[in-house]
Amino acid sequence: MDPITATLAANVVAVLAPYVAVGTQEFVRNAGKDAYEKAKTMLASLKAKWSGDEEATDALTRFEGKPERYAPVLEDVLREKLTEDKELAMMLSTLLEEMGPSLEVVQKMEEGRKVTGIEAEEMSGGRATVNQDIRTGEDVTGARIRRIGPQR
Repeated sequence: MDPITATLAANVVAVLAPYVAVGTQEFVRNAGKDAYEKAKTMLASLKAKWSGDEEATDALTRFEGKPERYAPVLEDVLREKLTEDKELAMMLSTLLEEMGPSLEVVQKMEEGRKVTGIEAEEMSGGRATVNQDIRTGEDVTGARIRRIGPQR
């Protein structure tokens, strides 16, 4: 299996899973309107491309209902289909690139001292999410970013 195709399939599922799992407003709040539109386009494209393929359509439908359970199945179908359909692979790859990088930090701890979720000199695109579940904390920072966006 081509590692690039496998990575693309995994990334598409990673974007679509939260898209189908949470409501529109929550997805937009967490990922942004642009990411929402791209995820919506991805899902619609897969449905259109696979409309005549019973197995692929079934995998996608089951994934929409239970994304955690059927993510591995959809990823497997995607790997197969992306190997066969270079046009679909290019379109999905472009949508992912346009979304920009995504960074998610999850920190769960009973007690934390001097804890920082993200510390960065610069962030010019993409999205960053910090989820900190700390029962007792001292000197806790969610994100410390020196500069966000292009320099003006």
